[in-house]
Amino acid sequence: MSENAPPGRPGREAEVLEALREAVDRDPLLTEEPPEEASRRLVLEGLLREEPPVELVAEMLLQLDAEEKEFDPDVQPGEA
Repeated sequence: MSENAPPGRPGREAEVLEALREAVDRDPLLTEEPPEEASRRLVLEGLLREEPPVELVAEMLLQLDAEEKEFDPDVQPGEA
């Protein structure tokens, strides 16, 4: 349970996650960038109007990574 997440935050999480998905589709290497850089690029690329908190971007990048592993069962660890 995530009791420390304020109400209304899931909408912001979804917005950032969707922007990250689009940004990663454009440049898959974005997942290797520090969260600070990914946060800046979301604004520079016009995917978000304001820079999201770095902590939120880091959390959403981890979620994207977990989703990718879920959908690629044939990929073994260490394979590109």
